[in-house]
Amino acid sequence: METSSKLRVRAKMSQPFLLRRVSVEKDYSLLFERGVTALSNNAYGQACELLTECYINKKSFRSNFLLTTALAKHGDYETAGNLAEEYLSEYIRNNDYFEKYIIINAKAGHFIHLKKILISIDDYLSEAERKSFMALIAAEERSYLIEKNSLIDVLRKKIMHCGQNGALEQRVIFKKAYLLPSKIFFQVGEYLLNDPDIHSLIKANILDDFRVLQVMNEVSFYFIDQGKYTLVPGKLHELENTAIYNYFQTKIFSDKNQVLQTEYWREVRLKLILLYPYEQELVQPTKLWLHALLMDDPSLQFPCQIKKWAELLENELSTWQIN
Repeated sequence: METSSKLRVRAKMSQPFLLRRVSVEKDYSLLFERGVTALSNNAYGQACELLTECYINKKSFRSNFLLTTALAKHGDYETAGNLAEEYLSEYIRNNDYFEKYIIINAKAGHFIHLKKILISIDDYLSEAERKSFMALIAAEERSYLIEKNSLIDVLRKKIMHCGQNGALEQRVIFKKAYLLPSKIFFQVGEYLLNDPDIHSLIKANILDDFRVLQVMNEVSFYFIDQGKYTLVPGKLHELENTAIYNYFQTKIFSDKNQVLQTEYWREVRLKLILLYPYEQELVQPTKLWLHALLMDDPSLQFPCQIKKWAELLENELSTWQIN
């Protein structure tokens, strides 16, 4: 048992820490209060600065919501939308918060993202909620098309002609497609799928986007072998749920050198994406195919078909400039 003198010593030793903690809490509270006051007074620039400092020091949904609101009021919808993403699960739980989340992201042009979110939570929505959220997104999209018409047209043309550039430039330009209204995104996506000069990884991403967005009309596209194929994206499978994907992932992380596991898996995963959505028809879950995908054993002799696909994949991936 501790003596009373020892207890007094411990109490004295802990006092500076407690005082510092109280001081920090007090400083935070004052800073937070100033930020909220600035927001209430429409001093949005000041509110952004103060609430950003608060958020860096102590993250919470409340501080996220207030800072997101300040950023949106200040006109920085892109940053506001990205910040709200950190507490997406909280925004989804409350219809009023979720409506604000929708409006902010719509102002940033994140319509593809919003539609994916709505599809992902569809099972949890009532019919009234579903109709309300869909109507809100549609209304925001109509307004965005009118307000940003010239900008959208310039962006649309730039993305549609990105095949004139190398793979690295295509990669940068295509990211901007996610800032297009959904109707334009679908038009641009279909156009790129039928451009033989667009990198196969971009086409695979478009097909997967169309799958997630439940596009049920037939689309055609050039595959990695430059053959033209037709399919319905909404009927496609998810790559990450296939036996092929899981086999190679498990094999690499259990058999290969631990230092190189992540690098090996990244390469194999990208090559499976290049073969999407036909990877299950073309690749077998075998060690031979694993070596073919990694090209890690020059002494191995592959059958003609495996060799053909392995070389196509290697050539296509080399132009993607992995770093």
